[in-house]
Amino acid sequence: AQPTPPRSNLPDPGPGDALDTSPDAAAARLTQVAESLLGDASRVALADVLGSDWPSARRVLADLTTLDLRPELPYRLTWADGLTIAPEREPAWLSHGYLERAR
Repeated sequence: AQPTPPRSNLPDPGPGDALDTSPDAAAARLTQVAESLLGDASRVALADVLGSDWPSARRVLADLTTLDLRPELPYRLTWADGLTIAPEREPAWLSHGYLERAR
């Protein structure tokens, strides 16, 4: 086991000071993510908006899952029953889902 590195005694404002903590900031950011993916469409396949960069795709999926769990926002994720396996891709599986405007 490696010891934990020493921590500085100096105050560290870090990126948290730049974070907007207003009540509507998270909803506004999630709305911006959804609108950038949807564009003028009312529905978009996740396979079309998730790139081959898996770390970025994970962040987008996390945002879209959070967005889907916010009933006050007019967006929903829907999932199909199919699953595509492609060992040469990252990720090697694709569950077919869609981001939709709910209203």
